[in-house]
Amino acid sequence: MAKPPPFSSPSPSNSNNNGIDRPQAPVVAVSLLQPRVAVALGVPKRWHHTLSACRLLSVVPPVLWGVRFALRFLLADFLRVSDLRDHGRDTTIFTLRLTETALAIIWCCASAYLAFFFTDCLMSRWLINYTPQATVVRLFTISCTFAYLTSWIVYLTGGSQDPGLLLPAWIGIATILTTCYHFTQRKIKIRKETFASISVFSIASFISMVALLLHSHSTRVGYQNVPLVALSKRVCRIAWQIVFSVLGVTRDIDGL
Repeated sequence: MAKPPPFSSPSPSNSNNNGIDRPQAPVVAVSLLQPRVAVALGVPKRWHHTLSACRLLSVVPPVLWGVRFALRFLLADFLRVSDLRDHGRDTTIFTLRLTETALAIIWCCASAYLAFFFTDCLMSRWLINYTPQATVVRLFTISCTFAYLTSWIVYLTGGSQDPGLLLPAWIGIATILTTCYHFTQRKIKIRKETFASISVFSIASFISMVALLLHSHSTRVGYQNVPLVALSKRVCRIAWQIVFSVLGVTRDIDGL
């Protein structure tokens, strides 16, 4: 009697309950230095670092023309508020400027995220249609264009000199980035990416609304007597003193 043929193990493919073999999807390693689309399209590894560096250039303008100015204004106004409180003077104007400057930092971070996200989407489309060399040139060009336009927007709106004008400048930049992204991607069905860009803008708007409302209520008579507010102010004051001591900031810096 003939023996049955030996059982052979299935090939490296996924099988469902119906016994139908399906090819296993390739595993794509995703990291900051390895763009997902570049790995999926089989772009040579020597281009991964260059593509990632050109993509990261999009976050440089918010840091140079946003966070840098905002931190300088924030520390200067906080030192002025401390001096005015020591002499028993009104600090309402400077506390409003502190709130606006802190919100400007939030909008700078939102703009950096939107710029990186917008550049990443463009890089994905360019890698499909062009060579890595052409994609690098386009990424570098759009990053330089964004930096040039950002510097002029901040300069023309006066955000580099007045902390009260830095917030509307970066709200406008974030609005332009969101509009440009949806305009360029309107023909592509990418609900997840569209939802992410809208979420960043919505979260920044909500934080700004809440912060300005809190400042509006804090200037009212009797609002400072709320125990939670008094405790929060004390914690913030101690935190700022720790930051100043770590950074070595004094009132003599930059003539403050």
